[in-house]
Amino acid sequence: MKYLPLILSFLMVLSIVTMTFAQELPLLYVDPPEVSQNPPGSFTISVNIQNVIDLYSYQTFLGYDPDILEITSIVEGPFIKDQTTSPLGTLFTTILDDDNVYVVCLTVGKYPGITGSGNLFNVTFNIIDAGACDLHLYDSILLDSTGALLTHDLADGFFSTPARGNLVRRSAWPEHHHFVVSKDEDGNQTLNAKAKNLGTIDLLMMVVFDIVRDDSLVESVSSAEVLVAPDIIVEFTADFGPLEPADAGKYYVSARAYYSWSGDNWYPGEKVKTFSFAVVP
Repeated sequence: MKYLPLILSFLMVLSIVTMTFAQELPLLYVDPPEVSQNPPGSFTISVNIQNVIDLYSYQTFLGYDPDILEITSIVEGPFIKDQTTSPLGTLFTTILDDDNVYVVCLTVGKYPGITGSGNLFNVTFNIIDAGACDLHLYDSILLDSTGALLTHDLADGFFSTPARGNLVRRSAWPEHHHFVVSKDEDGNQTLNAKAKNLGTIDLLMMVVFDIVRDDSLVESVSSAEVLVAPDIIVEFTADFGPLEPADAGKYYVSARAYYSWSGDNWYPGEKVKTFSFAVVP
């Protein structure tokens, strides 16, 4: 009897492990989970199913950022198509929208579903600009051969480009911390910031200054766009004004760098630098 507590403990652990495996849900997931690649170019991701029982039909949406990526092809995978006993196979349909694709697959006829793990479909993207976005699976439905819903988990993918730009430390400041309107010839306060291309390809970069007074956005002003080589720091400037005596008061500024490969779409850098200045009549 001295071994009874040990045996009971072992049985409890075995019971917990068995319950854990019994409760494991099918997983619909993006493979690979992360893709990092610079424009121009393309890449392909797979949407796979893992540990499913009697999968007969499915639907899902795959979301992405159309400013960064565009879909060039969607191809049905072999998991159901190559294993179904239906002589008519599957009906595979896709619908492209602005920022997502809807994918649906139906087994034709009344036949058993497929059990196991495998590839449902593949999506090829063209990289049209620098940036980052989720490859987001949502509103998915899995059905077994009786028409019953199969509860399942989802795992998104993530895309990013090594290309990126950001402000550098202590890098944003006004021309005058006390801007005296009557002493300035053109009435413009010049805002300055330094930003760096942190990637491995040439990028267009600019800095946007959001100017706030009394908790309200007064104006956003942008610097010129500059083509910046990798690992180079550039100083950007933008004018706020012309200012008049009636504009006297305290102003708070948030500066952020933006970068783009194409020049059509701009992606924000991570860092925000803040500073303030006073306008004096």
